[in-house]
Amino acid sequence: MEKIRLGISLYPEQESREDIERYLKTASEHGFTKVFTSLFSVEGTKEELVHYFRELTDLAHKYGMVVSGDCNGELFRRLGAKADDLSVFQDMGLDILRMDGPFKDERDVILVNNRDGLKIEFNASMSDLTQGIIEAGGNPDNILTCHNFYPQRYTCPSLEAVNATNDALKKQGISTAMFLSSQVPGTHGPWPVSDGLPTVEEHRDIPVESQLKHMMAMNNVTEAIFGNAFASDEEFGVISETMQQAYPKMESLDAVDPFFGDIIREWLPDGQIRRIPLKLHLEPGLSQNEKDAIFSFNYHVDLGDCLNYMLRSRLGRMLYKSRDFTPRVCECEKFVKGDVVLVNDNCKHYAGEVQVVMKDMKNDGQRNLLGHIDENELMILDEIGAGDIYGFVDADAKS
Repeated sequence: MEKIRLGISLYPEQESREDIERYLKTASEHGFTKVFTSLFSVEGTKEELVHYFRELTDLAHKYGMVVSGDCNGELFRRLGAKADDLSVFQDMGLDILRMDGPFKDERDVILVNNRDGLKIEFNASMSDLTQGIIEAGGNPDNILTCHNFYPQRYTCPSLEAVNATNDALKKQGISTAMFLSSQVPGTHGPWPVSDGLPTVEEHRDIPVESQLKHMMAMNNVTEAIFGNAFASDEEFGVISETMQQAYPKMESLDAVDPFFGDIIREWLPDGQIRRIPLKLHLEPGLSQNEKDAIFSFNYHVDLGDCLNYMLRSRLGRMLYKSRDFTPRVCECEKFVKGDVVLVNDNCKHYAGEVQVVMKDMKNDGQRNLLGHIDENELMILDEIGAGDIYGFVDADAKS
């Protein structure tokens, strides 16, 4: 299981060397491995730009991070660069050259097959372009993609469009990056706008860990990069915690069900897995058995045959079949999307199943209400499919 990679953005024309090094150190300590920066937002001669960005890349490399420099055709002209001569970017110390706009001709293939040791990162909105480059002889191992960020509110592309693009790139075997938006007030990007820097509008105002979990659940995002600077130490901390929750090492499950038998081990394979950790606000008064059904074996999965009204985790009824799940009164007439319920002893054969409601369901007395998925993470439910493993995190637990 390959983990989603993490990155930050830096705009050295707006930041001091001391702040940049402090930020790089913090990021590297929390598992971040990439730096994005904008080359064409900085004025100066060729020599000045080479010196300017060489200082940045040397610092980033000191902390074990690779650097992607955003450029375009106009910058090529300014620097005297050509598709078959990227030496100026090599002199800057760049590892990756992001083409905000491609040449849209044979030069794109020449770029990809360069001998200067640079990976070429195209704008991810152009999945047809990358397919054409590969078909024309471009080395796919040298191709990366990265979406744009959108400083102006309500200008992001639709989530549906981004998902479709990412799926197409995934089929090509191409890495895809999206931007996280720090929620720290006053953060900046390359332009004088301070309203977040997300790739999709749904992420602009929600906590960074919820953004990251959504990208994980999309299952077509390779890298998540803070677009604005500087993210806070607290945000780095919750990102690190989320990564630990999302990529646990699965030990063998020593549980055999009379009906399903050893098939349970096929649902949850040994080794490192990806698990989407959903914030859950618990109802008061839950029994210990109910809490155990949620948290004691916190690896839930829907097999796909019931993906309609719910995400249905059958494991609880197998692992805790000898326990009592006494019905509890719930005054609501129906359960709504994001409610988490447990089948109780009024339906004994299925008692212990934990279900996440996806559509309105009548409260027929056969389910106990356990809690509610955090409102910022409801959209994650739409990305969870058959065989995807998810778990729950007590949203109100004191750290």
